[in-house]
Amino acid sequence: MRIRAKQLAFAATAAVALLAVSLPASADVSGRAVKIGVMYPLTGKGATWGKHAQIGIRLAVEEVNAAGGIGGVPIKLVEYDYQAKESEGITIINKLATRDNVLAVLGPCFSSVCEVIFPLLERLQTPVISYCSAKPGLSKLSDWAFRNSLTSDKQLAPVVSRWAKDYSIKKVVIIHDLEDAVSKAEGSKVLPMLFKREGIEVLDILTFRTEDTDYSAQITKIKSLNPDGVGLGSCYQNAAGIIKEARRQGLSQPFVGGACTGAPALIELGGKATEGTYVSTAAWMDDPADAIQAFVGKIKARNGNKAFPYSAPRGYDSLLITANCMNDNGITNEKGDLASDREKIKKCWANVKNYPGVSGSTTMNEVGDGAGGNRVLKVVDGKYVDISG
Repeated sequence: MRIRAKQLAFAATAAVALLAVSLPASADVSGRAVKIGVMYPLTGKGATWGKHAQIGIRLAVEEVNAAGGIGGVPIKLVEYDYQAKESEGITIINKLATRDNVLAVLGPCFSSVCEVIFPLLERLQTPVISYCSAKPGLSKLSDWAFRNSLTSDKQLAPVVSRWAKDYSIKKVVIIHDLEDAVSKAEGSKVLPMLFKREGIEVLDILTFRTEDTDYSAQITKIKSLNPDGVGLGSCYQNAAGIIKEARRQGLSQPFVGGACTGAPALIELGGKATEGTYVSTAAWMDDPADAIQAFVGKIKARNGNKAFPYSAPRGYDSLLITANCMNDNGITNEKGDLASDREKIKKCWANVKNYPGVSGSTTMNEVGDGAGGNRVLKVVDGKYVDISG
């Protein structure tokens, strides 16, 4: 049994078994290891996204290697912490492509870093697959760039609509991070567009910087405007601080968050202040399906039994899709075939259709962005509850 690259139809429920069946397709793989590079934000802003992506990706590698690797050769990860810094991202992508000679790269997570490294890929000729970047438009920067995630306009449309309906929102204030790429895009473009679509008046757009910890001035301004709700373009750390300050100043208005807001760490950091906040997620791990819960059990066994963001399942699926692309398209792993092996992986990723992973169905659109569904979540009694229905 072989799995066609354009269909990638091995299911998460039996990923290891199907990989084991299909692995002989790459019978002439050379070397001691097939190298895949990974870029994580393990320190700095958004570290929980990076740490859980690492857990998911390493789990996928364990499963692939247990099933025989790629044509009998194990996958080896070449991992770097880019610290959520653009300069580190540029240095690392050059190392991975030209010194480490990896066949493909998973990451980076943050759009700010994708924005500066994707334009380099035409020169580096290396496929890069981000597992959680969400700023609209970035995959257009290179044919070698892919994102196994939903862009924030697609993520936020259903949650904004539901939030506006549930809370009868007519007037809002937006507050967003000036430095984080996706948060800035959400606050300055995506949320204004979605609010306009819902007939909601934007009273003002306020800003802060990633390193800020004091939001009292912004909240005082919001309080004076008395909106029905507040739209957040922010990663979870800043979002938690903003919501806590709002509650400290006596604001009871509901918040709706962006793509980087909806990590479990928002609730951990913000506590009771986050009650009633709406976010969306590109993967929902409370799905009762056996395959999903088996995956959840494996991740929680590795992270101290904690809730986790969608970077874990998206990272896991991204590794398995990449492994299947390698296996099903005849990579050799020969030094002289590096360019052609990379080209095969790129073409395969461009044709991913309806891959049924633990994060949901993955299809690449015409520009290399993942398309699929997402869930609307509300913080209720200290946890996220799916209210999509």
